[in-house]
This record gives sequence, structure tokens and C-alpha cells, in this order.
Amino acid sequence: MAAMARRDAEAELNLPPGFRFHPTDEELVAHYLCARAAGRPAPVPIIAELDLYRHDPWELPARALFGRREWYFFTPRDRKYPNGSRPSRAAGAGYWKATGADKPVLHAGRTLGIKKALVFYSGKPPRGVKTEWIMHEYRLADSAAVAKKKSGTLRLDDWVLCRLYNKKNEWEKMQRQKAEDAAMAAPSHSPGETRTPESEIDNDPFPEMDSPPAFNDAGVPLLPPKEEAHDDDWLMGMSLDDLQGLGSLLQDDDLFELAPAKTEPPFF
Repeated sequence: MAAMARRDAEAELNLPPGFRFHPTDEELVAHYLCARAAGRPAPVPIIAELDLYRHDPWELPARALFGRREWYFFTPRDRKYPNGSRPSRAAGAGYWKATGADKPVLHAGRTLGIKKALVFYSGKPPRGVKTEWIMHEYRLADSAAVAKKKSGTLRLDDWVLCRLYNKKNEWEKMQRQKAEDAAMAAPSHSPGETRTPESEIDNDPFPEMDSPPAFNDAGVPLLPPKEEAHDDDWLMGMSLDDLQGLGSLLQDDDLFELAPAKTEPPFF
């Protein structure tokens, strides 16, 4: 259902051929995250909005609006505890775990945002299994001050921007393999065409001939000479009853020939 509901952003936005969406960290924060947090439209509306932490990472590419190897999302963040400042990292059948130090995102000489790298683990901590799914999370630098004003609620941030990708590009390989398997499973002939099983095909290229046909210099096949008709060919068109009647006549003729000829007594 998610794949069917996915919007073809490139077709709807009439993007030029060869368009690629590869913004820098600064561009993501300054032109997309800031615009979304302020309620302004983004330069290009190709970043999906959803609660990323309700899904496993391998489910998210089908829900993205654009991208082949990288997928972008706006998502809210909730607190792990009502009165704490730590975000909840549980997601789908696993959890996201931070790795490395936070990096500032500069714009016009000041820190505009913070970038954090996270790795997805399948299962429950602390025995989760590390996967190849990586996420870069961008939040505004003043989001901590805003979060204090929302103390007592589970909502930590209304919006953060996330860049998702697979370290070994396994998702794209899996989709390519699915497409190849579907192509192999699809019949190669048209629906109305009937095919004869190979087991029913005679391997003899000339089943009716003792030898391949001969050709003249012009490439025209030479016809075999006609056989001369024999005297007994007239028998081929007779039925069984006719043959039986003919046999009885022949038997009578034979008996007539074998019978002794009657002679007249001598006349004295």
C-alpha cells in the first residue's frame, strides 16, 4: 500500500532530466529544516513527513517521495521520559543508537543546526544486532531552549530532518534482484500465443525426407522426379468389398481353366 501511495515527485514537479537531490548539511538546515520549523514551504517539496520512529528503516524507502540511495524525512521527536531531555530512540523492531560526536552545522558564520549520526540495531538493548542502516539527524541549534518550554509533554521536537541510507546499498540491490526475478518469472511470449513443449518437437529438421533437399545455383529447391505409374496402381483405389469380389471371380476363372474339356464321342 505504501508503494502504491508513493508520489512520483519528479513527474509532479516537472524536474529536469538528470536531476539529483544531494544537498549539503548547510543547505538542509538553512533551506529545508528552518523553513519547515517556521511553517514556510520548502524550495522543493520532495521531503516526506512521517513519524520515522514507528517504522523499521527498510520500510522507509517505499514511503519516501524521492531518492534511490538516500531518503529524506521530516519527523517529530518524543522524549524518553516526560520530564527528561533525552529523545526516545526505539523504532519498529529495534532502536537507533548514536555514534560519534555531534557536529555543528554552520550558516552565515553561526551555528544554525546540529548533526547527529545514528546506527540501527535490530532487537532490544543491550543485545541488539547492528545493521547497515545509517541515519543523519539534523535539528536546530536552539531546539533545546524550545524543548524546555514544552516540559511535561512527551513531544521533544516538532520537526527534525533525517537522511537515511544503507551503508552497503543492500536495499537497492534487493530491489534490483526483485525486478530481475520478476522478469525471469514473466512469460516471454504474448498472452495469446501458444507454445509447443520442447518434448513434443521432432529434432529431425526434415522428418518427411530421407535426406535434406537439394538446391540449384539460383537457390531454388529441386523437386524429386515423379515416379512412373505401375500397372497395378489401379488396385490402390479399390475397397475391401471390391477386392473380395474380384477374388471370387478370379477363383471361378481358375476353376474353369482347370476343368477338363468335354470331348464328343467319335462318330462311326
